[in-house]
Amino acid sequence: MKNILMLAGALALFSFVADKFISMRIAEPTVNYHWNNLNSIKAIADQSNLPHSQVKFIIASIDSLQKDMARNARLDSVVAAPAPVVAPAKKK
Repeated sequence: MKNILMLAGALALFSFVADKFISMRIAEPTVNYHWNNLNSIKAIADQSNLPHSQVKFIIASIDSLQKDMARNARLDSVVAAPAPVVAPAKKK
């Protein structure tokens, strides 16, 4: 019985899976370009002859992607900031 409880406990501990995160570094102009492309695709789909349900699916998918992008986007100040300018020390 003790072995079964240990096996069940070990299985419970090893079955825990954490979320995996992927970080990507993309230049801001590139992100803006793709964001604008997604907005263009939404506008084209909205004006197309596709059935309404398909257009709703396309627009909802793009909106979901854009919301996740906006929620998780962080500005990397190390890359984005220019090199600091150090003023020369004044002589006394």
